[in-house]
Order: sequence, then structure tokens, then C-alpha cells
Amino acid sequence: MKLSPFNIKAILSLSLLIILFSNPIFGQKIKKVKAKITEPLTDNITVAEFKQNLLLKAQIQALADEFGTNIASGSDLKIDNSGTDMITLNSSLVKGEWVKTVQVNYTWFLQEQTPYLSCEVEGKGRAITTQKVPIEVELLSCNQQSNCETKQFKENQSLYTTVNSAQEGYINIYMREEDQVYRLFPYSSTSNNEELITKIQSDKKYLFFDSKKASEFNGLTSRDVDELRLSTMGKDRLFNRLYIIYSKTPIQKPVLTTQNGIKTISPEKFQEWITESKTANTTFQDQIIYFSIEQ
Repeated sequence: MKLSPFNIKAILSLSLLIILFSNPIFGQKIKKVKAKITEPLTDNITVAEFKQNLLLKAQIQALADEFGTNIASGSDLKIDNSGTDMITLNSSLVKGEWVKTVQVNYTWFLQEQTPYLSCEVEGKGRAITTQKVPIEVELLSCNQQSNCETKQFKENQSLYTTVNSAQEGYINIYMREEDQVYRLFPYSSTSNNEELITKIQSDKKYLFFDSKKASEFNGLTSRDVDELRLSTMGKDRLFNRLYIIYSKTPIQKPVLTTQNGIKTISPEKFQEWITESKTANTTFQDQIIYFSIEQ
């Protein structure tokens, strides 16, 4: 990753799919959960995408087995290979929340000349007893919100994100890129007044990473905004994930370090922070957003 000296533009590699996967919960007993999903590899998906989808399905299945679903009696939880929308729908019907991944094992095998992959996941989860705050998120390749929503980006395209919450609260945005997690909002130059800057009103669509929209945020100027431009960094295709963090109360950030002018944290410590925040804060919730970038 290369950043400008003034931290106004960040060249970042990002990735595919949008999946809402978490709800706030507090005081629930954490239980060990596990599941195994096996599917054939199809021609219209990369191995990386296939493995990620299979892991998400296995996590959903593990939660459904332990905590049940909101599907009417007599119905089954359908987890198939039809894509992101099905995964999103099914995760919202599960009565449990994934807290921590303990172990993941993948096994390839051939059956009638067709490659199959088994994903076996073990983790920790807990029951959902409180309703999450509805939050709408869009990913855009331009700042014209009506016609450039996308989940697959091209080399050198810009990234914008919109967030619209049903209730007022506070927003942070992080991105995981391979073995590093970057905090994208609050912006890199806004170390002071973060509580003021990150507060959003209800039923208002906010556009992030656009300097022209800085005035919509408390205490921000156009110079504070990091505008993001995407790159595969010389590879054919890259996959990353974005985390939209929401809380009704001010978000207590993790310990961060500065790398090339941007705040970072290791994936392990980031996951620990997510888990601890969900335990301590009844309103803390996150949305995980997957992207791809191609040459």
C-alpha cells in the first residue's frame, strides 16, 4: 500500500460481496459451535471467493444448529450456492451471533471428476435476544449516488461508501487487507474530536471518502477527508473486506499504530476488539463488506 505524504489519497486494495453478519448482544452465554459444509467448485467463481462463501455458510449452519432460526416451523434453512443475497438472507434469519473463529479446515477431493471442497469450522457463538439497528450501506465507484453502486471494482477506480442508519449513533470504518487492518474513518488526520466527528443522525444518508461532503460531518473540513483510489497492486485480482462499525454510544477505539500516516491494527487484535466491544456494549454491531478489484 502506498499513501500520499499528506494522507489525502490512499491507494488501497479492496474486494467482493456485501454480507451483513452481526447483531448486538449482551450477557448471553457463549457456546462452542461447529459445522461442516461440502460443495462442488463451479466455473463462475474463483477459488478464493468459493472458500470465503463456504466458510460463511459453515458459520451460518453452525449458528442455526445451535440456536435455531426464525424460519417458520416445518421449513429448513436453505444454504445453497446461489450467491451473496442468499447468504445475507440466511444470516439474518439465524438466532445466533458469531463471536470468534477458533479453527477452520479445508479439504479438497474429487468425485466423478468434479472437485469438491469441505469446510469445517469451529468457533464460539451466542444467542441473539435484541434487535439490531437497521443500517443501509452502499458501495460506490463515483460520488454520484444514483448510478454507480457496485461490488466489483476496476484498477484505479475511486471508492465511496454511503451509510444510512434508522437511529442516531456513531460510525467507524475499518478495512482488512491481507495481514493488516486499516482504520479508514475517522480519517487519518482527525485524531482529535473523534466522538464529535463520528456521530451521525438518523434517516440521513452520509457519503464517506468524498471531500465535497466534509461539511455533513461535525468538525470536518475538506482537507481532513481521505479520498480512496483502488489498485490491485500488480495482481490480476484482489479480495479484501470492509467493516462498518455502529454503536448508539461513542465507540471506544482499540490501540492503533501509525503506518505510512494511517492508523493500523493486526487482524488478531482487531478481532479481539470486536469481541470485547460486543460483550461490553449492548449496541455495538458490525457489517462486513467484501469487495473485489480487477485489472
